[in-house]
Amino acid sequence: MHLRRWCSIVILAANLGVTASLAAAEPSFAEQAAAVRAGTSTRIRVADRALSEQEWEELADLEALVHLDLQEGVADDAKAIVLSRLPALERLVLRESPLTDEGLEHLAACHTLRVLNLPQARCTLAGLGALAELPRLKSLRLGSPALLEKDTGGALGMTLLQFPTLRSLHLIDVPLGDDGLEAIGRYDGLWNLYLDGAGISDVAWERYFALRPEVHVHVDQAHHDRDPNRHP
Repeated sequence: MHLRRWCSIVILAANLGVTASLAAAEPSFAEQAAAVRAGTSTRIRVADRALSEQEWEELADLEALVHLDLQEGVADDAKAIVLSRLPALERLVLRESPLTDEGLEHLAACHTLRVLNLPQARCTLAGLGALAELPRLKSLRLGSPALLEKDTGGALGMTLLQFPTLRSLHLIDVPLGDDGLEAIGRYDGLWNLYLDGAGISDVAWERYFALRPEVHVHVDQAHHDRDPNRHP
């Protein structure tokens, strides 16, 4: 398998919070936290409920935690402060977590982050720009109805150009438009682009593929017909 395609699969799996065995019953939060403290694990995944305040307090002391996946949240801006102080955190999945610009500014202090998945955020372009301070971020999955509230898709695309190491980008229900795609086309390092509800014309996609034939593209949960890298 081609190295870039293999890396793309790895990034996507991490971005979606896929586990090694979905069929097996997951340990409780207490059991997973104990394993992190004992040095036998570096990850915590909670899929069936939100964390309690007591569990958030316990989470703050897990210095060896590398991968945190909260499928039911709920992390607000204050909880983002807790997360920003975890010294080894690399992969973070926060569903049902309405983080605003303030919360993203806190997360931007977590310089170890490589994979960030925030599908139900409430940030604006300012919050997105704060994430550009993450020096190791490879994969970003972001949804926010306020992201283009006062800005054009072109401005969003130009903000993404500030990210130093981004390889995979997924924007959820963000009306990027043709101008936004054109701006993203100036980004040299992208391997994967996933856009849902972006509102981009066929003409703009033709221009993008002519400029970036190496990028693997999904649109509205499916491979784009014109993607030269689509699976057979």
